[in-house]
Amino acid sequence: MAFCSKCGAQLNEGDKVCSSCGNPVDGSFVASGSNDTLMGVLSYLGILALIPYFSKGLSSFARFHALQGMNLFLLEIIAGVAIGILSYVPVLGGIVSWVVSLGSLAFTIIGIVNVANKETKELPIIGGVRIIKQ
Repeated sequence: MAFCSKCGAQLNEGDKVCSSCGNPVDGSFVASGSNDTLMGVLSYLGILALIPYFSKGLSSFARFHALQGMNLFLLEIIAGVAIGILSYVPVLGGIVSWVVSLGSLAFTIIGIVNVANKETKELPIIGGVRIIKQ
């Protein structure tokens, strides 16, 4: 399986240009191996997202998921602070905490499924949020 060296999109066998960004495919694609899969999964496991984020020599596939995972992790921290503040409101704090926890779990599962399927899809809703940029 190969990925574009510019945008990380999956390439089909025999492609001459990337269908996502138009980058010429001249053998400078990135193959995704088991290390990429491991780093991709770590990207979505809370503080463990720091490992792939600070790793050197990652493929564009693993780098994409490292950035998605770090953005998710930072959003979870921000949501945790907001929940801490809302915890002083008895019912509202509990409801918001429950919803944020389920959302975080759902985004984690979606991210790991994307890694397992070798896809470079952004997470729904929060995928476009860029706290950390490339």
